[in-house]
Amino acid sequence: MTKINLFENRGFHWYNNDTIFVKGYFFDKDNNLFEKEEMMQFFSDNLSPDYFFKKIKEINGLFSIIIKTPDYTYIASDIARSFPLFYITNNNQLQISDRIDFLKKEVPDYTIDENALEAYLSAGYTLGNKTFIKNIYQVQSCEAIVFKRENIYLRQFYFSYFAENIHSLSYKQIFSKAVFILNSVFFDLIKTLNNRTVVIPLSGGYDSRLIAALLKKYNYENVVCFTFGKKNNPEISNSEKTAKRLNYKWIFIEYSEDLIKNYIEPETFKKYIDYSGKYNSMPFMQDYFSVKYLFDNKIIPADSVFIPGHSGDFLGGSQLLKVIPETIKPTSVSKFILNRKFIFKKLTPRQKSNLFIEIETILSCYNSKQLTIPAYSIFEDFDLKEKISKYILNSCSVFNFFGYEHRIPFWDIRLLSFFKDIPFQYKKGKLLYDDVLVNEYFNPFNLVFEKELQAGLKTIWFQNFKNRLKPFFPRFILNYFLRKNDWKNYEIITAQMLESMKKNKLAYNLKIKNYNEIIIQWYSYYIKGLIQ
Repeated sequence: MTKINLFENRGFHWYNNDTIFVKGYFFDKDNNLFEKEEMMQFFSDNLSPDYFFKKIKEINGLFSIIIKTPDYTYIASDIARSFPLFYITNNNQLQISDRIDFLKKEVPDYTIDENALEAYLSAGYTLGNKTFIKNIYQVQSCEAIVFKRENIYLRQFYFSYFAENIHSLSYKQIFSKAVFILNSVFFDLIKTLNNRTVVIPLSGGYDSRLIAALLKKYNYENVVCFTFGKKNNPEISNSEKTAKRLNYKWIFIEYSEDLIKNYIEPETFKKYIDYSGKYNSMPFMQDYFSVKYLFDNKIIPADSVFIPGHSGDFLGGSQLLKVIPETIKPTSVSKFILNRKFIFKKLTPRQKSNLFIEIETILSCYNSKQLTIPAYSIFEDFDLKEKISKYILNSCSVFNFFGYEHRIPFWDIRLLSFFKDIPFQYKKGKLLYDDVLVNEYFNPFNLVFEKELQAGLKTIWFQNFKNRLKPFFPRFILNYFLRKNDWKNYEIITAQMLESMKKNKLAYNLKIKNYNEIIIQWYSYYIKGLIQ
């Protein structure tokens, strides 16, 4: 027997008949748009496992799907894991829900998975299909699962970011193809908007600027841009210039003490923490105050659609050199992931060993051809399915929490499929990506500025050199740079979490390298019921 309990209808809504449950939207292989009830028409009520996997591989968008048949239950999630689903088998019964706290009540003697919690404390998210609760699992990025009764019958990742067919075209041809795909993606994106107000969190960088430029290219005028943070945020100048040159409305939301004060006690914040953390990831605080400000002051319509720039630079190759060395070998990827991605908490040798085994297991599940493809590509695939989907893109939950839809155009499967096979020399330093953005989209609208926040190759090499020296810096120097680069006023935001832990007599680490470490610590106590 399968029980399905779905509750979350903020922003996007669930639609269902007796056997099919769908949320989001998608395009099929012929580029037909399916949304709301139409999504159910794409699937038949009596699927075979093979046909289910075939249909899932044909669609492209933001979605979660559950299908019940007499013999099987099917679940699938999009690449971004936009609408997380959780499942548990209990008393010979499969239970599926979008609320992990609901499933937790179905297991009266539940226990915390300490290994999953250790991974979270060190990285900001749990690994694989784990959650903080033993035996309650999450559906992962681009994962499709078939259950026969309460047991997993088949399971596949229907997309990988492995570079298996690196482009052999000339640079000029690759450039032209990148432009064609970007244009196609945004042309189709506009079909899903129905002239609703688009809201762009506009930073000073390239990714959100590209979104604004492409909307203008296709004459989409119903756009509001906003930038947030301290008054001295260096992103303000370029973001304001971008909006004004495109003739879009621009709003600056100052993260002042008045805006942020006493946020931690109200019920709205506690509901947001439950909604966004979901027992597997750090609840993002960065956009919370700005989106709440727009919502509370009714500055944007209730049916607005947010389009953030997550994470266009990943497509371009931002991890190469900045994180992934050019000389990395396939056999050393697991160790490298452990050392570079699990940085928020100092791990014991035993914890490191356990995490290393988990990482090795995850990598072996993705593709049996690991050793025949570029090592940097293995790293990027892991990053996409783990950190970016669970940690970075999970920040989009703030838009849904306040009732808005969102789009993440850089996670269109066409863009991912194209950019994963870009030759290394064109990904290094985001050479091709930045070239396309600047010359094809920014120059025509006069959106190239004298002081850019983009890191060039020299900046990346210098930063890597500084990172090697940082362990030897005195604490007061590290604290100075932490505050100096705190454009979003995270010091004041996290101060209330520190005070909350102090008030509840909970241990916490003050020798932090990143303010997110405080949020991660606080949430781990919150889910254990230790924050009163």
